[in-house]
Amino acid sequence: MEEYYRRRAREYEEIYFRDEPVRQKELIEISTKLRDVFRGRRVVDLACGTGFWTKVLSETATRMTAVDIADEMLRIAENKNYRCPVDICRSDAFCLPFADGVFDGGMANFWISHVPKAQLDDFLSEFHRVLESGARIFVVDNMYVHGVGGELVTRVGDQNTYKMRKLNDGSEHLVLKNYYSVEELVALFGGYAAKLRRDDVSCGKCYWHVAYENR
Repeated sequence: MEEYYRRRAREYEEIYFRDEPVRQKELIEISTKLRDVFRGRRVVDLACGTGFWTKVLSETATRMTAVDIADEMLRIAENKNYRCPVDICRSDAFCLPFADGVFDGGMANFWISHVPKAQLDDFLSEFHRVLESGARIFVVDNMYVHGVGGELVTRVGDQNTYKMRKLNDGSEHLVLKNYYSVEELVALFGGYAAKLRRDDVSCGKCYWHVAYENR
């Protein structure tokens, strides 16, 4: 999957500019909520990719640290104009080079769906480790839409699902892509949240997002 995202870097943001009214409406709503949740905060943006959401949030955050493992993604992120100071960091999201509780905000957009289910707790424990008590967290990812984003692939004995993706260069890649129900999301994040209700998870036709405070 890492190789896929390295090769996808230059076309990564195309999905955000599709001429689809429903998708665009939801993206605007997410952007507005994101700015509000993290206003005046020091935020770590995990799996930041090209810095698309980092740039959106830089309009209201005090300072940001954008983290990704792919150099190709980070080179694009480094060349964006941000509205607040942004530190670019190459790191594995499962082993972050930060002390405990150094951020009062944490964002992980379009990453949870790529984490193997057996490793979800490993990632979430590390994510919340670098956040102080009461820190705000915001996570966004895709709803499953039949026929969008490639063919859905399942494997016997594997709890994960995958998508067959084709890049602009014609190459095809089998990418881990998991989808979750509202109930599954409440159970997933509930163990880390100070309080999380079903209503804290918002689901549209294209995207879901959840916002809560670190316990």
